[in-house]
Amino acid sequence: EPPELVPELRDSGLLPLLDCARIQRSAAVASRLAARGKPGSLFSAFSGEALAHDQFLADFTDAFAAREALSSQLVLSFAQADVRSFAAHDWSTLEEMRELGFRFALQSVTDLDLDLESLKASGFDFVKLDATVFLDGMPASGGVIPAADICRHLAGLGMTLVVGEIEDHAQLARVFGFGVLFGQGQLFGGPRSMKAEALSEMSHAAA
Repeated sequence: EPPELVPELRDSGLLPLLDCARIQRSAAVASRLAARGKPGSLFSAFSGEALAHDQFLADFTDAFAAREALSSQLVLSFAQADVRSFAAHDWSTLEEMRELGFRFALQSVTDLDLDLESLKASGFDFVKLDATVFLDGMPASGGVIPAADICRHLAGLGMTLVVGEIEDHAQLARVFGFGVLFGQGQLFGGPRSMKAEALSEMSHAAA
């Protein structure tokens, strides 16, 4: 789950430790998908705190060294609130990751009061919005940015919109009616537990 769902863990030092486990598991999942001939991007949410955590960076480096193709699969997602608080060293770390070929996603977006052009240049190729937020329009000074304008604005910047929390076919029709190409939500299937043998293989691969 996205780190912002556990706000009580913020600044406790535990979120980066969870992110260490997440990067290892994400690398193993990506490897398994590739082995099964399933191309595509794997989105995984990380806390902003991870970028300044030595163990996370070490685990990230090890995962990439073990399999450089990971950079073409893994998309690291960060909450808008975290991105707004990134320090200079955080941006430097993201730049190093971007140079390795990794891409990033902006998630938990509540408004578009951001320098999206700079984010795009820094490797943020994706913006993730919940279906209700997208369809209701984004708040802006003087009014609301309607869904159609959101699509045009992001497309003009070369950023890909991913709409999540799509719950039913009515929402699906409205969302894709605006030209959105990628969606997530219960309509497409909920979370599934992995089989024991798969977890065993992944743990062995990560080790």
